[in-house]
Amino acid sequence: MAEFANPLALPDELALLMCKDNGTYFVSANPNTATAAAEIGELALRDRVELAGTAVRLVDTASSGLPWMDRLLADLQQRAGRANRPAELSGWLQGRTGAFATHRMVLVEHGLLRREHRKFLGLLPDDRYYPERAVRGALLTELREVAVDERPVDGRLALLSALVYRSGLLYLLGFDRAQRARLKTIAEAEDLGNTVGTAVTAAVVAITAVPAVIVVAGG
Repeated sequence: MAEFANPLALPDELALLMCKDNGTYFVSANPNTATAAAEIGELALRDRVELAGTAVRLVDTASSGLPWMDRLLADLQQRAGRANRPAELSGWLQGRTGAFATHRMVLVEHGLLRREHRKFLGLLPDDRYYPERAVRGALLTELREVAVDERPVDGRLALLSALVYRSGLLYLLGFDRAQRARLKTIAEAEDLGNTVGTAVTAAVVAITAVPAVIVVAGG
């Protein structure tokens, strides 16, 4: 069963951007923590959680029918207990050590990554994951259009821009100084406009503030 029916959910998009054309991925961009933060962003987009500062509280625990999301909701619900205590994101995100692999497999299942089985020295698994270039390229084009004010920022793009900026991925993807400056204003929740709701804005602020996500904090 596929992990997620929509291969371009926020954590899937970020995982796709993390994958290089040579089949490896950007290790320095903190892939597990950044992808886990994208999962929280997806929950915010779907009005499943609310964020206050860097704490996340469940507001809708009903089954989504999506395996990865239902596991995530169950974990947050277990942590919240009967009192529905909010979870502090910093510690929770660092524990999501399988987030990137989960969403990389989503992309494999939907044909957006081609998996090539390999072994290092003939013994250790050393698989390669080659991205579908047209889809990854279209995603990058969206972000570059946001970065030069040629595309309006909605909730999804606000969160994706913040994640790309805070993880340091924008340097690895070759965004220039002016583009980085624009993405920084989005990551700092400046001038998001009326198209980004309060729940998503709070998620952008949380991503900006959680030290576990931040690889690069400057422009």
